[in-house]
Amino acid sequence: MKSMKSLTAIAFAVALFVGSSSVMAESCCVKAKAGGKDCDHKCCVEAHKDKKTCSKCQTDATCCDKAIASGKACAHKCCVAATKESKTCEKCNPKKA
Repeated sequence: MKSMKSLTAIAFAVALFVGSSSVMAESCCVKAKAGGKDCDHKCCVEAHKDKKTCSKCQTDATCCDKAIASGKACAHKCCVAATKESKTCEKCNPKKA
């Protein structure tokens, strides 16, 4: 019985860890670009001058973050379709739960 409780606790902890580490949040730059603007955070503006992603705001940079940093639009079909509708691609930029 003790081993079953321990095994359940370990399985729950692993599931929680895996679930939380794979959740990315939509970045400030992606949100701004979907609204037809550029991100005005000072840290992002400085990073984009060097064609880099912001290490503070984009710890898990998505395809869209990388494209924005290089001064381009993301070329993924799903991202292009979302941009046409002034939205962000939820496949590539999932919202934090």
